[in-house]
Amino acid sequence: MNRNTTLILVVVFAALLLYVLLVQRPADEAATNATPTPAVTRSGSLWAGVTADQILTVRVEDRAQARTLAFGRADATAAWTITEPAAQPADQVAAAGNAATLVGLTYQNTLTPTMDLANFGVTSPTYVIQIGLVDGGALKLSVGDLVPTGNAYYAMKDGDPALYVLSQFSLDPIIGWIESPPVPPTATPEVTITPGAEITATATLTPSP
Repeated sequence: MNRNTTLILVVVFAALLLYVLLVQRPADEAATNATPTPAVTRSGSLWAGVTADQILTVRVEDRAQARTLAFGRADATAAWTITEPAAQPADQVAAAGNAATLVGLTYQNTLTPTMDLANFGVTSPTYVIQIGLVDGGALKLSVGDLVPTGNAYYAMKDGDPALYVLSQFSLDPIIGWIESPPVPPTATPEVTITPGAEITATATLTPSP
C-alpha cells in the first residue's frame, strides 16, 4: 500500500469517527432520553356529561332558508310538544329519540384557528342548534362551512374557543328534523271493498313523511 492510499484511508476513517462522535452519538442519546409525547385524542363527545333526560328544549335553525324547528317540555317528566314553526303535539318516542341523538353527537377533530373565524363560516353560521337544560343551562352550536373535503362541517360551541369538525353523517340528520319534525303518526283511512256490501273504511296509523 503506497503512502497516498494510506493517507486517504486515515482521512476517511477520521471523518467517520468525527461523524459518530459529533452527530450520530448525540442524536442517539437524545432519542433515548426523550420524553414520550402523549397521544392526542382527535375525537370525542361534543356534549360530554350531558344526558338526554337533562334536555328540556331543542331548537334547530337553518338561517340560509329561514326555517326553524323547536320542540320541548315543561319539565323532565312532562310530554314533549313542538313549539316551532307552529305549536302542535309531538310524537313522544321520536322527540325523546332526537334528544338522545343530540347528546350522542361526536366530533372528528378540534382545531385551534390561527386566522379569522369568519374564514370557517362560524361567525355567520348556516345552522344553529340550541339546547335548554333542566338546570337552566343552555348549549349552543354554530355550524359553519364545509371542510375542503366536503364531508364535514366546521362548528363552534358558545364559550369554547376550539373549532370543531363534525361529520355530515352526524349533523345532516339533525338538520333534517326541520323537514321531518317529530310529529305523531297521522290516521290514514283504509278503504275495504266487499262485493255486495257497503264500503267500509278503517283508520290505520302511518308515520308522517
